[in-house]
Amino acid sequence: MSKLQQFVESFPWLRNETTPFAQLGKDLAQCTIALISTGGLYVKGDRPFAIANREDVDESYRVIPRGTALEELAIGHEHYDKRHCSEDLNVIFPIERLERLADEGFIGRVAEANYSISGYIPRPDQLFETGRRIARSLEYEGVDAVILVPV
Repeated sequence: MSKLQQFVESFPWLRNETTPFAQLGKDLAQCTIALISTGGLYVKGDRPFAIANREDVDESYRVIPRGTALEELAIGHEHYDKRHCSEDLNVIFPIERLERLADEGFIGRVAEANYSISGYIPRPDQLFETGRRIARSLEYEGVDAVILVPV
């Protein structure tokens, strides 16, 4: 059995059996949409994610303000193949595609604050507080929907 198979089989998967589907209450053309990527992105000059080896856990998040150029972003996540995202960060943080949808009127607007976490969290129970903090920020800003970009 490969290391990946062993990891997947031993991973403490969480199952959500109780959260109901939340229907969007208005047309997308009137909605504020945010991005959340698990690609470990951060704005250069900000604190990178602290993950150097398998034992390290960094359940924090980074805010990526709207208008941040992709060239100003760095990746602090060492547990995935970066061939494609090194050519175009929209692969893991499709902000330019989302902005285009806003320009075309398909969505109302892009949120002023977008987020990234490190997708390498061997103990996902530590993400509950991170999720609550991000959710409070999204609610405060009036975000109607989120696009989660798993990496």
